[in-house]
Amino acid sequence: MNLKMDYNDLFTLINCILSVVNLLLLLFFVLRYIQSRKNAQVIALPLADDIRIENNDGEETICSKDELKCADVLMSKITEDRLVEQFERAQAARFFLKKGVSLQDLADLLGTNQRYASYILNRHVGLDFNNYIQQARIEYLINSVELNPDLLNVKFSVLAEKAGFSSISKFSSVFKAVKGIPPSEYFQRLRMTL
Repeated sequence: MNLKMDYNDLFTLINCILSVVNLLLLLFFVLRYIQSRKNAQVIALPLADDIRIENNDGEETICSKDELKCADVLMSKITEDRLVEQFERAQAARFFLKKGVSLQDLADLLGTNQRYASYILNRHVGLDFNNYIQQARIEYLINSVELNPDLLNVKFSVLAEKAGFSSISKFSSVFKAVKGIPPSEYFQRLRMTL
């Protein structure tokens, strides 16, 4: 009877060890599966401050570390080319001058969603939506003043409104952020050269 008891204990011990080994193997394969899914979805190779992302079509996208949002966008080359063409048309129509313009407004103009519109801006302009709008408005205003020097005699509040800014303080702070100097100093220098 004592011998039978030892075999039962040994059998129970072997079953426990095998159960633990099976559990560890299951855990190992689950973690490996999760890691392989992540690697299959995005292959990123850090290069300086940029990250290269390869999508399922084998096309590469370069994103800054701050703009990893574009890593989630998989888009065919045909769709991308169409959206870039529509963006260039919207840009020529100066959609950025509309007060309160939003990313959704741009997406509607392009006939797509906000994610694709943001991707097009990040990839082809190199700016996020807000920075693009601010820079485009300032560049438009500067070009307008250079083409029509009479605008140098107009109040800043009128210029700010012409460029789509909601207030003169917003205009001044954005102008200084984009050009590095306040608008009064910039336009004073411009008056001297024209």
